[in-house]
Amino acid sequence: MVREARSVLVLCVDRDNDVGETVSAATPIIGEESFREVATRFAIKRPDDSDSNAMFAALKIYGEIKGEFEEVEVALIAGHREEGVKADAKIAGELDQLLSMRKFDAVVLVSDGPTDELVLPIIQSRLPVLSVHRVVVQQSRGVEESFLLVLRYAKRLFEEEKYKKYVLGVPGALISLYVFLSFAMPSYVWPFTLLALGLGMAVKGFSLDEFIKNTYRASPVIFASLLASLLIAVFALAAGFASISRLSGLSGFEAIGFFLLSNLGEQILVLDLLIVSLLLPLAAQMLEAILGNRKLSASDYGAVLLTVLLRQILLEYSKLLAGSGSIFAMLLWIIITLVALSILVAIRPVVSSLAVRRTL
Repeated sequence: MVREARSVLVLCVDRDNDVGETVSAATPIIGEESFREVATRFAIKRPDDSDSNAMFAALKIYGEIKGEFEEVEVALIAGHREEGVKADAKIAGELDQLLSMRKFDAVVLVSDGPTDELVLPIIQSRLPVLSVHRVVVQQSRGVEESFLLVLRYAKRLFEEEKYKKYVLGVPGALISLYVFLSFAMPSYVWPFTLLALGLGMAVKGFSLDEFIKNTYRASPVIFASLLASLLIAVFALAAGFASISRLSGLSGFEAIGFFLLSNLGEQILVLDLLIVSLLLPLAAQMLEAILGNRKLSASDYGAVLLTVLLRQILLEYSKLLAGSGSIFAMLLWIIITLVALSILVAIRPVVSSLAVRRTL
């Protein structure tokens, strides 16, 4: 298989772009002279970094196989400091850039560890891989050398941006929260601290931070409405629980009724705030459509109407649970809602056809 390849690329991958950021070198880098110059500059600045070993290992392999093929070249491509999708996308783009300049039959991948080898599928989708060479740095096992090695890695944990936010940031926030609660609410120190830790783990575990970031980038209006909706819902739940906690002898269904009917002043109920929290994102979508010069559909108006009618159904149901409502009133609002829904379904095709005619 080695003899079938006529031109081979010895490829070194720096997935977190340490080399590019340290020596301010623009990647991709191709050619022995350019590669050696960047490797030397990086090794002078960071001689203890494993990327230095990988780059000089690539030069060594390049020299060893140079006479075995008609054409051999050495190159460096880099990803992004945040790694992940950004890094892989950048690596794929730089590899395509290399292959647009020169054609190769196969590639030898030189890596300093399993992290860089995560890009192997990207490379295999473009070139056959002859070999993967992982550079393992030999270390002395003496007590003093091991201690210095631990200190070196500990220093990286506290200085490098991608590590220190977890090593320093998260524990620091939890300690600060614990101290604050010790003075403000000593009885709830551990519940609130564990709640904060649990929420943080849930956010990272379900990638909620990425969802929030993408939602904000896609539509700041909808993001603001979702945030306001969440705050209103949390306030309503807290107020409702505080209200029913003062009552005693309630069954489960009675508690639900009194919870939704909890009065927050000026005839505003917990139920009203929950409905408002549902209406805000719908209103934000309609506002964004208007700002974007898009026509509102029957579904937009229908969603708002059904949410308002849902408030009336839940209001009558809550009164029934609390022992002061009428089953006939609730059935009446259910019938009104069903009629409204039927009308919306019936007129939707007509509205759509009229919109098409106007565009024509």
